[in-house]
Parts: sequence; C-alpha cells; structure tokens
Amino acid sequence: MNKNIMTFDEWAILGKDEGMERGHHKSVDHMFDLIIEKNYQNYKALDLGCGNGWVVRKFKEYSLCDDAHGLDGATHMIKKAKVLDPEGTYLNENIELWNPDHKYDIIFSMETLYYFSKPEKIIKKIFEDGLNNSGMFIMGIDHYLENTESLDWGEKFNLDITTLSIDQWVDSFKKIGFNNINYKQVEAKKNWKGTLIIYGTK
Repeated sequence: MNKNIMTFDEWAILGKDEGMERGHHKSVDHMFDLIIEKNYQNYKALDLGCGNGWVVRKFKEYSLCDDAHGLDGATHMIKKAKVLDPEGTYLNENIELWNPDHKYDIIFSMETLYYFSKPEKIIKKIFEDGLNNSGMFIMGIDHYLENTESLDWGEKFNLDITTLSIDQWVDSFKKIGFNNINYKQVEAKKNWKGTLIIYGTK
C-alpha cells in the first residue's frame, strides 16, 4: 500500500473525512453549477477519489442523474461510504491501476490527482476509457504551484505530491484531446488562491 493511501485510510479511521467534506463543499458546489450548465440528461457519474462518498450522494440527489459510482484506494474510506450509502456502488481500487469497466457521462475528481506521480496518465485513461463521447471530466484541486500556501503539504501531512502550475494542468487536458477546456479559481481569500477547477469534454 502506498504512503498516500495509508494516510487517507488513517484519516478515515480518525474521522477526518468529515472535515474534508466541510472544507470542500463550497468549491464542490461551484463544480456542480458548471455541470448543471451542460444540461446532461439521464447521466451516469463517477467520483474518482470519492472518500466517504459524499459527492456520490450529492449526485444522486439530482433527478437528471441516473446513477453515480465512487472509486477510492483507501479501504476505510470505501467502508464508510458503504455504511452511509448501503445501496450505492463504491469501488476500492488504486486509481493508478484502475481499468474502467463502465463508461460515464461525467467523471468528477476533487482533491485527488496531485497525489499521483503522473496525473496526466490518469487523465488520459479517463479520456480514452472512462468517458462516453461528449462526456465531461471536471477536477478541482487546492494544491497547485500558484497557490503558495499549499506548497508545504507534502512534508506537513507526510504525503507524496506532484506540484504543477495552472498552465501545466491545462496543457495536459489539451495534449490528451479534450474539447471546450476551461478553468477558474473559486473561493479565494487572503493568501489563498482558491480551488482550481479545470474541465473539458470528450
């Protein structure tokens, strides 16, 4: 088990997942607003790095969402998700080794991709194997080069982190072949550049 998965497993046991939900909910609301603008009908969604499943449960509150699944590498996060949503579909898999067996209209990821050494490989897998044609990938991250307050997180929280600039993240989307690529920063405040949201369609 890699260091990051072990850390998130420990956080689930300690109940820190609830604080993550509280801390991220405003940024996630912005991401949902962008999804709603696309007007997908009867869509299937996946939350990649779902933690305790709170975003999956949020998707299922929308009448236009036919189904939503969650995937996470931390076993205790998935156990919590299944307790909170016994009828939900939650997969306990290392995201780096994930081979999608479903296609989705929306793949969502909040505070996940910078925990991998080669996030572009995961984004490429999302594009090629995970999304339906015209499907949308939307990601949110608080750790990026321009958000200097986040740059000590690897050492502070004992995590392996990949630090990229806004341009580098956006260029990954372009190289892989996404269309209609946009990005924005939300919930900024003093000494905090906010959550970086990047999204595009296949």
